[in-house]
Amino acid sequence: MALICFASAKGSPGSTLTALAVAAAWPTSGDRRKLLLEADASGGTLALRYGLGLEPGLVTFAVAAQRHLDPDAVWNHGQTLPGGLPVIVAPDNPDRAASVLTRSAGTIANRLAEQSDLDVIVDLGRLGTEAPSMDILRAADVTLMVARPTVEQLQPATHRLRSLPVPDDRLGWVLIGQAPHSAAEVREALGYDVAGVIADDPRGAAALEGGAAGSRLRRSALARSATALAETLAKRHHPLAQQMAEAEAAVDDDKRISRATFEMLMNGASDGR
Repeated sequence: MALICFASAKGSPGSTLTALAVAAAWPTSGDRRKLLLEADASGGTLALRYGLGLEPGLVTFAVAAQRHLDPDAVWNHGQTLPGGLPVIVAPDNPDRAASVLTRSAGTIANRLAEQSDLDVIVDLGRLGTEAPSMDILRAADVTLMVARPTVEQLQPATHRLRSLPVPDDRLGWVLIGQAPHSAAEVREALGYDVAGVIADDPRGAAALEGGAAGSRLRRSALARSATALAETLAKRHHPLAQQMAEAEAAVDDDKRISRATFEMLMNGASDGR
């Protein structure tokens, strides 16, 4: 599986929107599925925004995670957003959300790790000094700090990144726009990889948050940038994509691996699980 976390440090740079957009654009293949997990200790927003119930959700999943889960049991705790994206929503009450994560973040991370055919995009929200969701962050393939490239947002976000108990190569940035500082400037000055840039697209953001779908949304700058980021992350962290990259590296530059070979890789990985 791939476990990708998005977080923020100060203000409202758009970590929830970024996680939502990347999850919606995340590529799936074969029997692999994807899931958006809301693990914001300050309380969730997706249930209220999209008119969903608070249960099933993070609370029921935390209870079920105390024991071994069959692969399909995860979906008993999910709901569906407009457009079909599966989501496990967090309680909107900050005290309850923090309590659930304090007790169960480690168990939740362990149960997700058992789902070999599932890629999970996590919205951690704003990370405090002692975030209740820290065990999920520790288990992640990568945690990306979402920030606008301004001094006011980059400085506290950098302090937070440096305080996290994971190696630097599992941390990075997602920038909202490239003004006043570009991705290259941020990377050079602050020392963490910039995984991608999400377009500063208020109209696209409003459409996505409003549950819009269709070609108009897909053509938006927000959707295009989220798709590019999702594809980049999938190539780095998706198990089958990694096998594909290794296979492609083994052939001559003028010979690309055939679709049939890729399907064999997929089937072989599936049989070997």
